[in-house]
Amino acid sequence: MNEIKMERRAVFLLAATALLVLFAGLGFREIESGDETRAAGIAAETFFGGTPLVPRLNGTPFLEYPPLHAWLTAGSYTLFGVCDFAAKFPSVLAAFALVILTYAFARKLKFSVWEALFSGMALLFSSQFFPESRTCRVDMVLAFFIALSLYGFYAMSREERRWGTIGYWALFALGLAGGIYTKGLIGIVLPGSVIGSWIVIGDLLERSWTPRRWIGAFTGGVLALGMAGIWYALLWHAEGKEMFDTVFWTNNLGRFAGTQTDHAESVFYYFQKLPTLFLPWLPILLAGLAAIAMNLRAGRNRELLYPFLGILLPFALLCAASGKRMVYLLPLSVPCALVTGWYLGHLPRRIRQLTEKIPLRKAGMALLLLATVTTIGIDLVTAQRMNRKKSLRPLFEACATLEKQGRQVVLIDAAERTEGAACFYLQHRLPERKSTPAGPERNECWVLRRKENKPDGQLYADHHLLLDGCRLPSPGRIAAPMVRLLNGKYYLIGTNEFTDAHDLWLRCADSIDALPDGERACIFHATPSGDCSGCNWAPELHAIGGKLRCLFAAGTPGDWKEGQAGSA
Repeated sequence: MNEIKMERRAVFLLAATALLVLFAGLGFREIESGDETRAAGIAAETFFGGTPLVPRLNGTPFLEYPPLHAWLTAGSYTLFGVCDFAAKFPSVLAAFALVILTYAFARKLKFSVWEALFSGMALLFSSQFFPESRTCRVDMVLAFFIALSLYGFYAMSREERRWGTIGYWALFALGLAGGIYTKGLIGIVLPGSVIGSWIVIGDLLERSWTPRRWIGAFTGGVLALGMAGIWYALLWHAEGKEMFDTVFWTNNLGRFAGTQTDHAESVFYYFQKLPTLFLPWLPILLAGLAAIAMNLRAGRNRELLYPFLGILLPFALLCAASGKRMVYLLPLSVPCALVTGWYLGHLPRRIRQLTEKIPLRKAGMALLLLATVTTIGIDLVTAQRMNRKKSLRPLFEACATLEKQGRQVVLIDAAERTEGAACFYLQHRLPERKSTPAGPERNECWVLRRKENKPDGQLYADHHLLLDGCRLPSPGRIAAPMVRLLNGKYYLIGTNEFTDAHDLWLRCADSIDALPDGERACIFHATPSGDCSGCNWAPELHAIGGKLRCLFAAGTPGDWKEGQAGSA
């Protein structure tokens, strides 16, 4: 089989596998409370008439990131509507492009077709890359632009045709500008450190000066800063110097220098997490790095210096930065995949001798099919559990129901994740206030996030509570009333109703105002004697496992203070 035909088949196989793995069941997993709801809400506010120049979160300027990701996600909302699939579409599209770009990058590095295919597959099936491709966050888009800038510069430096050189240079500048527009100056610092060091080391090894590389790097960087400077200049003109300083200086330099304490960790944080990085390929990656180091020392395979530096220098910079999260290492995924793919194609001779009798093509296709089915299956199985644990959709569906009943929903001490979720699910802004001991007013409902386990409201995912402040109409003699909202129904219980606290009665209605005339049922009868035959009081309603449970103090005759816990 000639190489052109082999390459076409390899590209088709890689693209088809990536499409299947990345897009299968994408809308089944809902966005999770946290960074995802925040990013989705910012984009929703941009989509529903916010100012494109300044990202906003429930009306407040959000200055942590430039607006490119919000623009891309708002555009996705235009195509697919405001939904979970649309919120994650920019990330999964960037992930697909990264897989194809990795193959093209490997071929520019003079990898064989098999080595390039291995590189793309190693990236696709790495433990961090696949989950991040299915999130609504800026990091996958940032990783794409950083990889694009690295690829564009390397291809430019190797291209001999004039127009080809200009085209690759434009890709390099576009990648730098896109990185800045996605997450600030980190989009130029990480690739710039790799490119600059590669030029210097290359000149030293070749004992010559290559002005073409220096000029290309300088002019591309200036062009990228100029394109990014358009947004910064418009921001200064529209919002003033103070907002510009916050975006450009505080958010770009604060996390690196340590003046901002968000996600601050020690310099050894990533080393401690090393056993969990780039699985399941980490052993092959480390062996590949060692093999590349020996080859470079012997003067062989100098093209591998580029991905080698693409791993080590950004890793060192991220270790030196004050703020650290595992997702910050995502831009290293492409260089790691390149090293892994190269080493898989250059396995030690002894291992290749062991595999000579194995039909490698059939075994490889079977292994690829197994990896594809396993990856998709695990994602679909875990999605349902994660939806229950992390999705705020049920909370804001309940809020939407309350708003239709004329209630005012208010965010209390709102976290960014809650503000974003409100804009995404309700598609409008909500008023915000600080909490007060008095609690919600009549016809008012509070949404707040509180980690303390207090049964004073309906509990939802990620420690969110919904408190309904309607004052209860008195349905007879009742003390310490408690109302719980579950599945669109209101339930009321209290002490001393109808039978002098010997029995527990539960009322149910479609609204709080209808509770006095709602359906009622006795859920517990006092026993004739012994335990639970006295005053059964202070009942509480809890939603456990999707069902309503009642906990109460079960009294004994003679002294209401002596009793035990009961449940119904």
